[in-house]
Amino acid sequence: MAYQYLILDSRGNAVAHGVSDYDPKEAKWRMVVDDGDLEEVAKHTNLRLVGNSDAVPALEARIVQREGNVIVLEPLRRLEQSLRRNLRIPVRFVSYLYPRSGSWKGRVPIISKDLSCGGLAFYCPRALEIGEAVQTVIPVTSQPLLLDMEILRCYSKPGEDYLYAGRFSSLLREAESMVREAVFSLQIKGNQA
Repeated sequence: MAYQYLILDSRGNAVAHGVSDYDPKEAKWRMVVDDGDLEEVAKHTNLRLVGNSDAVPALEARIVQREGNVIVLEPLRRLEQSLRRNLRIPVRFVSYLYPRSGSWKGRVPIISKDLSCGGLAFYCPRALEIGEAVQTVIPVTSQPLLLDMEILRCYSKPGEDYLYAGRFSSLLREAESMVREAVFSLQIKGNQA
C-alpha cells in the first residue's frame, strides 16, 4: 500500500512530500518525491519521514541513491510518535473560543497562527489565564471540529493581540486523525503555493 510522507530536514522543517510503499522488512526502500520538491531534497543526506497514517512509523533515513524523482532510502532509526503530534504547520483561519473555565462568558474571536495534531497557536484580543480550559472550532478539518483545549503559554507584546499556545485535551482518536490529516494536507498545499 502506498503512503504519503511529509519529508523533514534534520531540524524538523518540512522540505518535501513523497509517496512510498513502506515495508519494515526491507533494508532499503524507494520513495517518489514531488517534482517541485526535488531541489530541496537534494540538499540533504539524512531526512525525517512522517507518514500520513498511524500504520507507518516516523523514521529517520539516509538517502543512498537518486534516480530522477525517486530516492532510495536506508532507514536509520524510528522516531518518537510525538514527532507526528508536534509537527506544527503555519495556517491562518478565523475561529472562536468558548470558555469552559475562567471568569468570562460568551465567545471571543481568534486568528490561528499554526496548527499541530496536539494543539493550536492563536492570536486573541483578550487576556486568558494559563491553565484555563476553553473550546475552539477547528474549521480546516474535513468537517469542523469543536475541541477542548488548555491554554499553555502566552507570548504577548505590548500593543498587539495576545499570542497563545494551547494543547488539545480529551482528544478522541477519530478527531486526532482528522486534525492530523488536515495538518498533512495543509502542508502539502502550502508547499504547492
